[in-house]
Amino acid sequence: MRSFIKTPYLIIALCITSLGYIVSCTHDDEIVSSNGTNIQRGTAVIKASDGWAYDKTHSNVMWETAYIGSGALLTGRFNMFGITSFSFDEANPANTSFEGWVRLNTVNTGEPGRDAGCLLGTYGTAAGKIDEPENIAKIVSKSIQPSTTDKGYVVNLDLTFHGVTKSLTGKLDYSGTTDFPAGYAGANAFSLAGFNLTFQFFAKTDFKIVSNNIADKVTIKCNAEFKK
Repeated sequence: MRSFIKTPYLIIALCITSLGYIVSCTHDDEIVSSNGTNIQRGTAVIKASDGWAYDKTHSNVMWETAYIGSGALLTGRFNMFGITSFSFDEANPANTSFEGWVRLNTVNTGEPGRDAGCLLGTYGTAAGKIDEPENIAKIVSKSIQPSTTDKGYVVNLDLTFHGVTKSLTGKLDYSGTTDFPAGYAGANAFSLAGFNLTFQFFAKTDFKIVSNNIADKVTIKCNAEFKK
């Protein structure tokens, strides 16, 4: 009786496995996305000398870390940030470079209970500061190489934070350029180019942040729009 009960389940399992194999190996009507050496990039060049300007209004610098190291994610953004220089060459990443900054005391989570509390202390700054070294964090790209798994780029960069500079690795993605005709949103004809940069750092271990409210690892996500 025991072997009789097991047999149908064995047959069903074999059928499901065979079906999965057939489905996974059948691509007659499917376009498989390229990867590895088959990745194809365009020839876009985005730089100020060609008329591209940084569109801060539609850009963002966000952060996230686990609350007290093990809770749900704390998330927020900075209200004051900028790009000192930027040059992007899609086909020749060696020609790509950038520098950016944030004012730490403009951190904002959108939750008054946090923003009016210890958040500035966590970042080691205070209200009223402007461009003092303890209130400015900067990133500078050092080298950029094409990713081997998608159309993005692997970035080696320096992060300077509270007087400490560390070399980090991040990921830069180019979302493409879109041209808009005259009259769109009531404006003249224009083009938009978008970029996303993500990297992580260890706030306590590497940058000597003293706080029980955050985890050591902090993730930064920068979204940048350029307009021409």
